[in-house]
Amino acid sequence: MKDKTINEYEKMSHLLRRAGFGANKEEAARYLSKGFDATINELVHFETALPDNEFEKVQDRLQGDFLDFRNFGDLQMWWLQKMQTTDRPLQEKMTLFWHGHFVSAYSKVRSPELMFQQNQLFRKYAVGNFRELTQAVSRNPAMILYLDNQTNRKGHPNENYARELFELFTLGIGNYTEQDIHEAARAFTGWSANRLTNSYVFLSRQHDDESKTVFGKTGSFSGNDVVDMAVKHPACAQHICKKLFQFFIHDDPTSEDVRPFANIFTASQFEIKPVLEAMFHSPIFYSEKAVWARIKSPVEFVVGALKSTQAEMQIRDAPQALKAMGQELFNPPNVKGWDGGLAWVNTTTLLARFNFALRLAKLNESNQPLLQDLKNHIEKGEFQSPEQLVDYFADHILHRPLSQHSRTTLAAYLKSEQPQNRITTNHFGFASTEKVHGLMHIMMLTPEYQLV
Repeated sequence: MKDKTINEYEKMSHLLRRAGFGANKEEAARYLSKGFDATINELVHFETALPDNEFEKVQDRLQGDFLDFRNFGDLQMWWLQKMQTTDRPLQEKMTLFWHGHFVSAYSKVRSPELMFQQNQLFRKYAVGNFRELTQAVSRNPAMILYLDNQTNRKGHPNENYARELFELFTLGIGNYTEQDIHEAARAFTGWSANRLTNSYVFLSRQHDDESKTVFGKTGSFSGNDVVDMAVKHPACAQHICKKLFQFFIHDDPTSEDVRPFANIFTASQFEIKPVLEAMFHSPIFYSEKAVWARIKSPVEFVVGALKSTQAEMQIRDAPQALKAMGQELFNPPNVKGWDGGLAWVNTTTLLARFNFALRLAKLNESNQPLLQDLKNHIEKGEFQSPEQLVDYFADHILHRPLSQHSRTTLAAYLKSEQPQNRITTNHFGFASTEKVHGLMHIMMLTPEYQLV
């Protein structure tokens, strides 16, 4: 938070927004009572907090309610529901991260089942070993089809996957040569996908098993060998940890900012957990440059709003809202994924955010626990002024205090209606229901609310 030191509650709220999709006030307070060490341990080591057998039961129930492999929209709703309800928020946040890193898109793959399969792969390795994840991604049918590796044959190598493996997935531009790409592509010849069984297949007759030279080393390398060499390349640790830093901390790290995390990545043999633990414990994570410093992605905006308000909104509306905001799940715009940052905000996408916030704010109190809770406080005489009502929304929705100017302006908004226009049978004590819905809507339109 700018111009002030954030308190412990605000720090915890920041951790829960970045390592998940936020929390309502009661959840944040509960985590704060556990302390930061215990909370970070629970977030990162989620398999201990919720064992696999219990996680699978939750997963099965959600699949039964929402998932139809033949319906792309159902797949999107299923994942959004998981993000909103999961007891493993970091697992879902990292699944989203890998989806934007190892990009495949439904627009080309054309199979909800294969996109689901890839999503489960990212979830399995969410905070696991990066080398193992990259090996698995290289065999993933959705990835093979998206980057045309099914056409990568001996004597006619297709370089798409090898190029993106080096440029985007492991090393970054400038750390390989065009010859490295050509030779690596030969190593992935014969790695294909069976559309009938939706599975990986190795076509041995199409594989080039002759000698290849990659990164100055020569041998009869397979795709596995190339992945191992790429992950062990000195540039990989810095490339992956920079992306993690940008995703979790802030957009503009220096090499010195990233180096401690890259060292941990290398020393741990490419494990993601210790890197994330170090990030969440690091002072830079809670610094002025990091807190409220990133623009929320549409997914963070939508899921965070649903979590902070505890609203019971039709999740069916959310996929189209996300598409209008510029982030269609399972369908990134290109192999580089979503640009993020300022690219999230323009006149069209901001209007989509405002429209979603309006629909959320106008829910009936029976579907809007936040409004019902507010009414209960008012009926108990706990609120004595419009300013206190404004503070309530700031506390629950923004998780930060307002400036005095904003607080005064919003209170004046509540007071602005004429008494004869008040709806006395549908009233929140200091303002009509319509005004209170409007206040909630305005809170979600503030520049502060667009930040995470």
